Amino acid sequence: MKVEMSQYDKLFSYIDYFSAAGKEEGSWVLKPGEFPYVNYSELLSSFIKDLHETDLMDSEYLSYLKENLPAQAKLADAIDSADFRMLRAILTYFVRQERFQEGLWQSAVMDKSFYRILLRLREITSTGSLK
Repeated sequence: MKVEMSQYDKLFSYIDYFSAAGKEEGSWVLKPGEFPYVNYSELLSSFIKDLHETDLMDSEYLSYLKENLPAQAKLADAIDSADFRMLRAILTYFVRQERFQEGLWQSAVMDKSFYRILLRLREITSTGSLK
């Protein structure tokens, strides 16, 4: 698969943001009669939007993760050695599962998962190891 490097440059511009992010990047909203949700910062919301404009979202991410990771494995532990396909699946998990696990994006910022994913993506794309 040949990929134009510029396709991910916009995402790589968030590396500094995620390296420094240590505070909460959103605030919980609690309204009577509604489920709590997180109102995310503008920058984190922009990252998610920009991410959706790439080819990184993987519609088969759940089945791929189930087939290729041990049942008790933590996704964050697989980031540093992930190939391109695995990295796409992990990233898609973090993005899409926010719908079912409110606050997941916040956790991915705090534990540096988004940061480490972007570093690994940059490493993979710079070596041409896309499969």
